[in-house]
Amino acid sequence: MGNLFSKSSQRTESGNKRALESDDSFDNAIKKKRIETENDEETIVKIAETDVGIIAFVNPNLKGFHSILKYRAEDFLVNEVDMDKNIVHITSFELPNTKVDGDEKMDIYSAEVIDQEVTKLLGADFAKQFRAFVDHPEKADAVLKVPADKDTRVLFYRLVNGHMEPKVYCQGREGHIIIKWPSDPYAEEYVDWSRLGGHFLQANMQKIGVDTMNAINIIATKTGAITTQTLTMKGVKPGRIALIQEELNKSGLYLGDFKFVQNGLTLGDLGGNHFTIVLRDVQGATEVELEDSLQSLKDNGFLNYFGMQRFGTSSVLTHTIGRAIIKKDFEEASNLILNPREGEREDYHTARTLWAETHDAKDVLAILPKRAFPERKLLQFYSKNPDQHAKAVKSLPRNMLSLYLHAYQSYIWNRVVSERVKLFGTDKPMVGDLVLVDNETKKVNRSFKNNNAGRRDPTDRKVPKVLTEKDLDKYSIEDVVYPLPGKSTVYPENEIKELYRKFMAEDGISMEKRDNQFEGLKGDYRAMLSKPEHMNWTFIRYNDPTEKLCNTDVDKLENKPEPVDVLDGKYLALRVEFTLGTSQYATMALREIMRTETSSQAQSNLSHR
Repeated sequence: MGNLFSKSSQRTESGNKRALESDDSFDNAIKKKRIETENDEETIVKIAETDVGIIAFVNPNLKGFHSILKYRAEDFLVNEVDMDKNIVHITSFELPNTKVDGDEKMDIYSAEVIDQEVTKLLGADFAKQFRAFVDHPEKADAVLKVPADKDTRVLFYRLVNGHMEPKVYCQGREGHIIIKWPSDPYAEEYVDWSRLGGHFLQANMQKIGVDTMNAINIIATKTGAITTQTLTMKGVKPGRIALIQEELNKSGLYLGDFKFVQNGLTLGDLGGNHFTIVLRDVQGATEVELEDSLQSLKDNGFLNYFGMQRFGTSSVLTHTIGRAIIKKDFEEASNLILNPREGEREDYHTARTLWAETHDAKDVLAILPKRAFPERKLLQFYSKNPDQHAKAVKSLPRNMLSLYLHAYQSYIWNRVVSERVKLFGTDKPMVGDLVLVDNETKKVNRSFKNNNAGRRDPTDRKVPKVLTEKDLDKYSIEDVVYPLPGKSTVYPENEIKELYRKFMAEDGISMEKRDNQFEGLKGDYRAMLSKPEHMNWTFIRYNDPTEKLCNTDVDKLENKPEPVDVLDGKYLALRVEFTLGTSQYATMALREIMRTETSSQAQSNLSHR
């Protein structure tokens, strides 16, 4: 999936102008959520980074500055990096050629030869029927049907599509060939998938103001495809794309760089993301100070925190629900999902209040907004099974439960890393720290090569190694990983292990395997520090706060002029580019130099000064 960017109205990564107090420990730094009333009707709950364990910096001496993130959609571009480390771009809208090598050299056969070949394949009687059909194209509704095995169907398709005029539409169905006149030259084109390279049509996509799942659903609805990841579509003919391109464009979706491939894509089949970000109205630091900060980020990296979007945007953070589920306090988890929340819209608040007062699931369902998906799933279960809290919570979709559980793992990881930096800094690994190494005992996955869904070998995973004194010279701080808690987690063999034990005990959770509190969660490992790759930056002066300061791939294809620097412009913008690995947050990289809050609420009301 290429060139993704989000609208400013859907701000999932952002910042504000309040600096963090990085000297405080986590225990002393947690701040109560600030509720600011802008008017009599609306209350905004602001979530602080300290609420989710984000406190420290790699370089605590940087000055920080005011800026506005995601003022326009084009201010935050994301280009996926593929598994070969290539940055994905849309460079062409041209649809792929469905003719295979040699097709253009094939002769159009005479009617007599066509009849002879059809007779060989399907018999003389059908050949006569087929000739009568072909000779009367004015009978647009005529349909022929003849039984045929797969090999015969393929040979027939190649005959009529490669050697015959006029073109007819052929379709295999339940052991038969269905023949009719095409209603549309694109939708009913013949595609010889095996000779073109595979049954998957791959494309690069630019999407504007549409999240990934909605984009997939739009394309699937328009094409009839089931997409296994962003842009591989099994059995979708290029002509179908041609018919819907204009509709897709209106939805903020652009497809290009098509090709046929043998394997589909699944989640995880990528090498990272390349970001192009514009920070507007930069104030509070000179260009020399900004250069120093940017060079520090490039040279020293940033703490690889899980960003604010991992924890949701409401006053009930997702990790608190995950914590209750891990503790098997399912009633508490249910209450956190369903009970009233600070700062919500009136229709949500009314429904939640009714639930808190009556626990009448049917009455609440009648007034709860349709978009409240997890809440409605719980209430639907409760309407038939009152008070069965464990089963109610477990009735939620697996991806929703995973979101809550992974948020808690991320919260603990953030807390541990913040305390690790406070106690031991970020300059070198310690004895007992973990690094990831190749798994020498890996079992060969002999079936993987035959799997057409996904391109990454799921068994090709590194394993944790505990560092000894002799290992310290072999590894740097960039190699150090810390675990996300789980039933199979290997913990560091030093003071950091006790931090995990302490922080989870504060939440009433045991890290001991015998207590089985991480049922269904294996755990994982995450680098403590990350360095951006392919990083560069420029400064831009501008006068109009709404002026476009960065072009997208589609803009470039449409030959739109590049934004230009305005000499002595009123405002200063910073345009920065860098590549990060999978599951790394650009806002956490920006936080290292900006020293500002990165929640969507903190950023939403900023404007040019």
